[in-house]
Amino acid sequence: MASSYSLAEDLSTLQQYYPYETEEPYSPTFNIGIYMPGMVITADQPKLIRKMHFSMVPFFFKERKSAMCDARSSQILIKPVFKQLVTANKRCLILADGFYIWQRFGAEKYPFRFQLKDRQVFAMAGLWSAWIDPETKERYESFCIVTTPANPLVREIRKSMPVILTPETEKIWLSKETNEEELLATCTAYPEEQMIRFLVSKDIADRSLNDANLIKPLNYVPA
Repeated sequence: MASSYSLAEDLSTLQQYYPYETEEPYSPTFNIGIYMPGMVITADQPKLIRKMHFSMVPFFFKERKSAMCDARSSQILIKPVFKQLVTANKRCLILADGFYIWQRFGAEKYPFRFQLKDRQVFAMAGLWSAWIDPETKERYESFCIVTTPANPLVREIRKSMPVILTPETEKIWLSKETNEEELLATCTAYPEEQMIRFLVSKDIADRSLNDANLIKPLNYVPA
């Protein structure tokens, strides 16, 4: 599963694809890792781009450290933790322009970036929840990425990948009228011929960095 992703386009480009107001000031982020804020669109507010934290803390969890970064599509209607959210229509679109997966070569690991050929911004299927800190009573909104068995391009590195939605399946994913069969039908691997993959800097491991150098293709192949 991708442990980090990006939404590095500026606001004007983002709003070409999703022409909605943003709940909070938006700034491009080249490396969104676990616990970091990302931009989502929820089923209950489909015309608003909201900011939540990556790695979901379900509302009934006792501790925030038990966060979950992904949910397998084969389990979202089986595992109670996910089914409750699906049934309550706590589904969301996670806005992104690429995601990262690390691959080991010998003793070293290197990050690869995956993105779409024909779209600068896309949406990954997600689930979200609002958790209340039992001590501070602070409301903490967070999300996880729904995954599916990978297409051949991603499968060379990882067995699963995020569910990348099309404009048509975005509507199905968010709609409260969608039945279980229709919902699962959206959770397919994005066509490999419509994606590209390239090596990027190991600096994406440093969550304090946020600049365009992180997504520049590197022109060497690890031995």
